[in-house]
Amino acid sequence: MPSTHNEHDPPALSGRRTPAAPGPWSLDKLAALAGETETDIRGHADAGLLHRQPDGQFEPESLHRLRLIQFARSRGVSEDQLAASIASQSDLLGIFDELVPVGDGTVSLVDAARELGLDDAVINDLAEILDWNDVSAGTEADVATLQVLVKALALGMPRDALMQLIRVFADATDRLADAVVRTFHDYVHERFRAQGLTGPELLAASEGVGKPLLDLVEPTVVYFHRRAYQRARREDLLRHLAEPTTPPSTAPGEEQATVLFVDLASFTSLTATMGDHAAADVLRRFSVTVRSSAAQHRGRVLKQIGDEFMVIFARPFDAIAFGLAMDRFVDAEPQFPALHIGAHSGTVLYREGDYVGGTVNLAARVASAGVAGQFLITEELRDTAGPHPEVDFAALPPQRLKGIPGPVCLVEVRRRRIPSRSNRATDPVCGMLLHPSDVAAQTTWAGTTFMFCSEACQRAFVEEPERFATPRPS
Repeated sequence: MPSTHNEHDPPALSGRRTPAAPGPWSLDKLAALAGETETDIRGHADAGLLHRQPDGQFEPESLHRLRLIQFARSRGVSEDQLAASIASQSDLLGIFDELVPVGDGTVSLVDAARELGLDDAVINDLAEILDWNDVSAGTEADVATLQVLVKALALGMPRDALMQLIRVFADATDRLADAVVRTFHDYVHERFRAQGLTGPELLAASEGVGKPLLDLVEPTVVYFHRRAYQRARREDLLRHLAEPTTPPSTAPGEEQATVLFVDLASFTSLTATMGDHAAADVLRRFSVTVRSSAAQHRGRVLKQIGDEFMVIFARPFDAIAFGLAMDRFVDAEPQFPALHIGAHSGTVLYREGDYVGGTVNLAARVASAGVAGQFLITEELRDTAGPHPEVDFAALPPQRLKGIPGPVCLVEVRRRRIPSRSNRATDPVCGMLLHPSDVAAQTTWAGTTFMFCSEACQRAFVEEPERFATPRPS
């Protein structure tokens, strides 16, 4: 029979067996694998946290339960607290299954990695990125991943690039998994609690929804990854098509791009005045519009930090069009705060799923330099974008921006044929822009009439008019 070995396949691991599903544990073996004393393990059993069979052996799930006990202890939860929670809520340790089996600890990841040809520097990086709390006791899934990495290196993937990808995968999936678990807990489990369910009844109701939903998670993740991969490959097609007119980059990941930052000009004061839930609703409306407008204008939302978004564009003209779309959105949206928008075009460096460099730093400073409602760009961006049929560019006096050496020449982007904004009032407390129909209350102070989006904002103003009547930095 011909060999099926490929020259790029990693070497097979000699002498390493695939462990069968762990059977019952003896006290000494369970203690050795978990790094616990036999006395502590007996104490866990006496407290009802671990279960023994009639012959004294510990049940097969005991190693997994011990890992959960150790995790809870590392977060300050005592054995007594854990036992009390289990007594009142049913067996919590039994419902928190692991997608990756704990295994019997016979696989040494360090030995396996070295046998596969990975050096100590790579092993240390992997241990840190993948959170190997104990690199001497891994699972078959860990070893299978090591073999994938070795194959990627053999195929020609540079080591530093592979480590970048692993960090991106780890960070992205951490956030994804946390979102899955937290969203289920907040919107399903907590609603059952609000309905009055407690103890075993509460856990049974949550598990009745959670177990079937878990089966849907991984297929859904694969679906979204494939869609995203398709979009990313299409973008890569454009890079290939541009090669005849662009020289090779002098450093991996170096490219020309336009970076734009946009945020809500008064989000902090809005949250303080109207509360977290009202602010979250405003942020939701803002987020939906940023993402849809970015897609419409060939941009990509790189990241969101609070109410600030970083958007990247291949063409400067598209960044201008996006900023105008956001400006029109604010004009049309009832009770919505003004925006800060700032952008710059230049060389960026792509690293670990993010863009870094002076262009990014300057774009962020440009956004923060404007007053509420201003769309600012640099002269470089204006010159590379060229004229726009909807825009007048107004050059501003050079100004110094924090952390940027030398004065910077900024340009304000102003829409032509803009509808009159003279009928829009600004709530001095929360910063909302108000159409006449949005005004819920008004107050005259020191000869000036102030408009408010709600009676709550009016009351805050009446209590401290000097604080709100004076224009504050946006």
